[in-house]
Amino acid sequence: MKTSVKIASILTLLIAVLTLSCLLSPAYAAGETITKTVNIAAANKNESGPGYNWANRYDVLTLSGLRIETDDPYGLRLPKNCKVILEGDNYIKASKYGISLSGTVDFKGSGTLTVEAGEIGFYLISQDKTQKIRLIEGTYTITAGKWGIYSDAADFSFIGDSMTVNMTDPSAPAIAGRCVNLLGGTFTSNAPVEASQALLVNGVTLDIRADSPALSAKNLEIKNIELLNGGDYNGENAISAKGLAKFHATSVLLGEGVPGWVDYLLLLAALAVVAALIVFPSLRKKKKKKELYERLAKEGYHVPEA
Repeated sequence: MKTSVKIASILTLLIAVLTLSCLLSPAYAAGETITKTVNIAAANKNESGPGYNWANRYDVLTLSGLRIETDDPYGLRLPKNCKVILEGDNYIKASKYGISLSGTVDFKGSGTLTVEAGEIGFYLISQDKTQKIRLIEGTYTITAGKWGIYSDAADFSFIGDSMTVNMTDPSAPAIAGRCVNLLGGTFTSNAPVEASQALLVNGVTLDIRADSPALSAKNLEIKNIELLNGGDYNGENAISAKGLAKFHATSVLLGEGVPGWVDYLLLLAALAVVAALIVFPSLRKKKKKKELYERLAKEGYHVPEA
């Protein structure tokens, strides 16, 4: 009887602890809409909310079912040198700037990101020419009034998987930046892509129909694409092309000029070294143990069987 009472008391205590922890922990309803700017730009600790989680130690922001609808100027503000992982469907709507980026940011993941902004969808505010914004994976849909993506200095690269830009004013650029790279996946827009310096179009499937030249830059380079109407691009307002080569991301470890697959070779080599450090000492120890037992057996000592 006493044992039953003790068990019941323990179960009651556990239920109370679990209930209290649930009350103290933040609870977010699935699909809950955020009505204010989510500002990670100055984060110095872990942060989370409906549809997002910021791991401060690793500078990684995971978006998973994020939904922001705000009258504030900014929807989401990001720091430099971080990564954004897209999971599921994510939506950001703001009065002026959908997403502002302070510096280098990589977007990855298999999810989607839809941005609606009164002025600029992606606003790259950094004036540092060494900063790079890369949309490496994911599906993006941008609707904006003045620029879909705008950057004075930082390089912008779209690598994949899919991006669609719809400008409410078709004469406004889908992308306007210093250096712009369209390097893979599928890019569709109803407005032009412009670069004040270099515009590289390499291996991307394109469908751009604008009120001005679809592609324009001081230095325009087009390769590994096939125009669907044949011939070459000569400044037309529309361009439809099929990508002929998949772009390979550059190495994270070794930087520009080294293909991304080199990282995998280095990882395999590192794993082989770790395995060797673990396996070889173990084999050497077994060998020495065997030799010791054999010597003791010859001297007449009783040794355990191997």
